[in-house]
Amino acid sequence: MTSLIPAGREAGLRVAILGTGLIGASLGMSLREVATVAEVIGYDTDAVGLDTALHRGAVDHVAADAADAVADADVVVLAAPPSAIPSVAREIAPHLRDGTVLTDVGSVKADVVAAMEAAVPPGVRVVGGHPMAGSHEHGAAHAAKDMFVGATWLLTPTPRTDADAVQLLNGLLTAIGARVVIVDTAAHDTLVAIVSHLPQLTATTLMSLAAERARRQDARLLLLAGGGFRDATRVAASNPQMWLDICRENREAIVAVLDEYAARIGQLRMMLFEGDEARLTQLLTDAREARRSLPGKETATGQLVELRIPIPDRPGAIAEITTTVSELGVNIEDLGIEHAPDGRGGTMRLAVNGTDAATTAGDALAQRGYTVVERMP
Repeated sequence: MTSLIPAGREAGLRVAILGTGLIGASLGMSLREVATVAEVIGYDTDAVGLDTALHRGAVDHVAADAADAVADADVVVLAAPPSAIPSVAREIAPHLRDGTVLTDVGSVKADVVAAMEAAVPPGVRVVGGHPMAGSHEHGAAHAAKDMFVGATWLLTPTPRTDADAVQLLNGLLTAIGARVVIVDTAAHDTLVAIVSHLPQLTATTLMSLAAERARRQDARLLLLAGGGFRDATRVAASNPQMWLDICRENREAIVAVLDEYAARIGQLRMMLFEGDEARLTQLLTDAREARRSLPGKETATGQLVELRIPIPDRPGAIAEITTTVSELGVNIEDLGIEHAPDGRGGTMRLAVNGTDAATTAGDALAQRGYTVVERMP
């Protein structure tokens, strides 16, 4: 098996990350803890964001410019919007050394990977990449070193891709806890249009509909928004500029998926109009079973389980819940609060690692008088 460390790099790999936003900074934090990585160099045209990444420990050093960042790198990661990746690849191409692995984190692959391959010299090894992880937040201030633990990271080799380069990236990504999946570029763009791009646009449309109805008809509408609506529209809070870029770059695949989705909405409308309860029941049942069969998110210690705890209207309840769980040695992977419309109380959502941890935390909270509902997120 080929070593992950190139000849002459016994001290470890030098990784350059161009773009230190949420994904780039989170990746830097993760890679700095990998034994085979000696140094992470960062560069970003956003000087404030780059400084934030440095101070948060996402990079070891910052470069003066993109050429300086990649000049002696073993691995270069382009953590830029899909539309910017081809131009960045052309800019740094003359400064990449022979054997460097060039990858990216863009959510569109076919045209982007082809442009990367066309931009660089023959000795540079291109491997397209896309982590299926992130947040509606953006920027290095929200980066997290465990963002990719249990997340799927797609690698999209082409007939020109060097097998050793794929192996090297697979080793690095596995070391930060990601699950590597290999898929060709065209299939990638169709698949993510279904599982990522369509959900974003659906959430955006639903949120827009509700907000418009609240303005035009009844301002109380959004006060009724419970957990289901909030879960369904969470990603509508994402960065609009980022999604405009994705929609532009993956337009054809998204339009094709929207057409299919629109046809299914039309079928659903017809079921309701005709009162076809048999077909509606089958649709609801099939969707429930498909949702239950989804592989849950995994972390370094197991699958995430969500605990939902109604919060009583008394001071200190939130602190008591989180302290009780933490004192058991149970790590809280995620936390959210859905406030009641009247501002009193609400429901807390805690995500913990595995069913054993969920049971331990739930039992302890129950002993303190809290009602706990457990479910897979």
